Amino acid sequence: MPDSNSQNPSPQYTDIKRIAVCGGSLGRERRAYVRGQVVDIGITDPMKAEGLWDLVTGLFSGEERNITPFLDFSLAPVRKPLLRIDIFNESGEKIYASGKVKADEDGFFSCEIRDRLPLGGHTFHVKLEGLDSFRQYSKDLAHLNTTENSILGKTTIVGKGNLRVLSEDYKGYIVTSDIDQTYLATDIHSGKGKFTTLFETPEQKRALPGMPELYRQLRIGLNDAPLAFISASPHFFRRTMLATIANHNIKIESLHLKYLEGTIKGVFDKVIGTFFNPIEFLQNGFRPAWSRTKKFLGASIQSLYDQMAYKLSILLHDRVFQPTHSKEILMGDNTESDYMIFTLYQIICLGKLEGDVLEDYLYTLNFLGRDAITRDAAKRIRKLGEENLRIHGPVNPVHLAMINITEKGPNHKEMQEMVEKSLPAGMWGQLFPNQDAFFGTEGAIGMSVILNGRGFLDLTQIFAIIGEMIGGEVGGKLLDENQLITITQNLTVPGFATEGKETVLSHLKNAFQK
Repeated sequence: MPDSNSQNPSPQYTDIKRIAVCGGSLGRERRAYVRGQVVDIGITDPMKAEGLWDLVTGLFSGEERNITPFLDFSLAPVRKPLLRIDIFNESGEKIYASGKVKADEDGFFSCEIRDRLPLGGHTFHVKLEGLDSFRQYSKDLAHLNTTENSILGKTTIVGKGNLRVLSEDYKGYIVTSDIDQTYLATDIHSGKGKFTTLFETPEQKRALPGMPELYRQLRIGLNDAPLAFISASPHFFRRTMLATIANHNIKIESLHLKYLEGTIKGVFDKVIGTFFNPIEFLQNGFRPAWSRTKKFLGASIQSLYDQMAYKLSILLHDRVFQPTHSKEILMGDNTESDYMIFTLYQIICLGKLEGDVLEDYLYTLNFLGRDAITRDAAKRIRKLGEENLRIHGPVNPVHLAMINITEKGPNHKEMQEMVEKSLPAGMWGQLFPNQDAFFGTEGAIGMSVILNGRGFLDLTQIFAIIGEMIGGEVGGKLLDENQLITITQNLTVPGFATEGKETVLSHLKNAFQK
């Protein structure tokens, strides 16, 4: 693969800047949280002199055009930094100050806020107050002794983020969307495609035709409803993703990415623990012990690529901080297991699977021919489910779940059959007699028709989305008027009257003729 930067020599880093990379957050009046990671990043003399840093994205001015996940892969995490979180309202008035927040050995931190916060959009500041690691302190001291006029440690505010607080009685919508093959046209099915994503800049990442405009129009149609993105991409994609989303002029409240090192570390700790505790390992006999070990290692390795436990945990965790009567719109695709995840999320929120029954079901669940949920993940999901039932009661917050049908996965009928087969006998028909746990459709047009059928988008907004699609690329072909008409004619819109599709198609033909 050619080096896109072969014409430019590698930058000569002369100092270190400590930053907190955050993804924004959404909460309610009496319960919110912020999180992020503190890392060290190499900087050049010009960057040091100009000091033009965006503390929300963690990017230096100009980096938003050429940042890549590969460049962030080697960012050095700061071990056990001691932090404080201050929250300011839009007027710049401090409305909250945390106690001491201790991050973990990889620099990840979270701060849960139980104080009552005013409604609206706020900004939180992450302040570095010290270190709780002698190893990190020694490393800092060695750098300071060898670098003249280092800026390391001179700045107390290492990062910022946005926090939106909803009313406890908020009854509006919250939109949560997957990224790959839902928002971005990412090739995640080949080794070459996965490798290429490491080197893509925000300007090189392609959105699926019409999706950026769909997110923008949906925010308008739902009266500024919050938007959160969830992706199983590794956490070192964060700065690139934030720049990509900003490049597409999409406003979001939060971005969740997967912490892969935690999975790898869990496998390592399990192996070491087994080695030093053989009696515990063999207490029930060698064969059961070996069977448990194979399942754990297989599920852990698979979880590096799969999404089931990760996304289900994130949805349930976010639900804890949402108002009880808020309504969710979920958006995913058919390339992995979003349709199964969305269904399980609703079942758990309704309390139809809970306790030992839920934990055992998840642990033995085999979906798409593989086991992806470890016992530890099943316990975590069970705990989150119980917390949601305690806070909200048995309520299904999902009012609409849409799945983008791509050629890489099953169609709508096949997805339903796979989910029904994987659930306990009779549960699908009992809970979803109208087969409305999710709706499969094709791309931005299909989702727009469904959203129109629910009254969330009008025809004017749909045509704005279609207008953005012209000139886009699908399956290696540029979209023109004729192709858009053909796509609309062949749309899958299950559970919705075909009149909606025909109305869009009729207006689309008239518009193109004019």
